Amino acid sequence: MKESFRGQSNLHIYFAEQYLAQIETTDKSEWGGHFHRATAESLIWQLLLAYQCHLADLLEQQPKFGLRVPAGHFNASSFTSAELPPEILELADREVHSTWLKSLVDYPFLQTTASSPSGLIATDAVRMERIELDFADCLAELKSVIARHRATLMEY
Repeated sequence: MKESFRGQSNLHIYFAEQYLAQIETTDKSEWGGHFHRATAESLIWQLLLAYQCHLADLLEQQPKFGLRVPAGHFNASSFTSAELPPEILELADREVHSTWLKSLVDYPFLQTTASSPSGLIATDAVRMERIELDFADCLAELKSVIARHRATLMEY
């Protein structure tokens, strides 16, 4: 079977589901709270990878636009071409206006605060006002968008 961005996106969604199940069944204080944070950030990373693979799949499935998959980290807002597939235009708009996608795309993995002593990562999480995501909501929303886009791609 040939490797594809669509298959890769599916695999990252699967891994995100596994991390979500793990988060929901483990004690938050395990490993002093580090296990929960590491698992949560692994879930976020899997969602980001699934999202990027979905964008790459959209480009690959619509060759008439002549866009290539960029190297490195990218999102829908990264594209500057005058003519973009409608799905990418939609996602670029969602990256600005949709809370779940904006939070996911802009998620700062190493969150520190200027008020922390020496900028250490291992400070009190309450004082850090850590960005929290609704993981189940992000996963469901991403799966819904991907499914809808794939259904419209079948029409081309």
